[in-house]
Formats: sequence, C-alpha cells, structure tokens
Amino acid sequence: MSSILSSTMSRTKKRAIGAGAVLAVAAGVSATMLAPAQAIPGVQKACAFDVSTNTAVNGWRPVNSVVSVNDGPTSRYILVNFNADAGVDTLAEIRVGYSIDGGPVQIFGAQNFANHTEYWQTRHNMVVMVVPSGTHTIRPYWRISGSVGKNGVMGARCLTAEAYTS
Repeated sequence: MSSILSSTMSRTKKRAIGAGAVLAVAAGVSATMLAPAQAIPGVQKACAFDVSTNTAVNGWRPVNSVVSVNDGPTSRYILVNFNADAGVDTLAEIRVGYSIDGGPVQIFGAQNFANHTEYWQTRHNMVVMVVPSGTHTIRPYWRISGSVGKNGVMGARCLTAEAYTS
C-alpha cells in the first residue's frame, strides 16, 4: 500500500509541477500579449510648429518633417498622413508630393493640398504608397501651383507613417 501511495504522490507532484509550469508560461504570454500596442512609434511621427513660406518660382521644397518606417522583410503598402495649417494666394494652389529615402518627389494620390480661402485652414493629405523591404525615410514636399508672384504659407504640421502595427 505504501508503494502505491508513494507512486501516486509522485505522479500527483509531477502533475502539480507541470500545471504550475503551464500556468507560468500562460501568465507570461498573456502579460506580453495584453500590453497596449503603440500604434505609431516615435520614429514614425513628426510635428513642426514653425512657419514656412513658398512661392511659385521655388518649385518643390521640403517640409521640415521626416519620418522613418521599417516594413520588415517584404515590400508593403504604408499609410502616410500629413496635415498643416495652410494658406495660399488667390488663383494658386498648394501641391504635396513625397520623397522616399531622398529620391525624387512622387505623387501617390491626391496632390492638391490647398486652394485659396479667406482664412488659413487645417488641411490633410492621406496617401497609400508601396515601399520596398527594410527601413525607409519619408518626407513631404510642397510647391505653389500658380503664376510668378503667388505665395503659400504652412504653419503647424504633423506627419505620420504606418507600415504595420503590432
């Protein structure tokens, strides 16, 4: 009888240790999975609060906001959002394009950022672009579409890029 009790206790002890190990692993996994995900990491967002001007003769000028995205081992679509307080002269428009890794300015969707209104307005541009695998920088550029002497102004602005969230 004593040997039966001893083997039963040994089995019970083993089960208890195994159950404890499973619970510890489950608690660890749950703690890592339940932590809040950061939707936009710091390198994927940039804001500036200075005032920048541009004229029709300047062509494309960089906006002093740059973000970096790492889309992993494959190329993928990323979502880029750019907004700014902006104003432009009558009979002119502000156009927006984007440069990837310092390359040429490209248009990835709607480019007309602002038409003339009586007052400045907050404007927004959202585009979807494909970038190759790895880490890349993205920078918006702007130009004034209009005749010589037409001006535009951008104030507070923010840029975000999302490759994927975890």
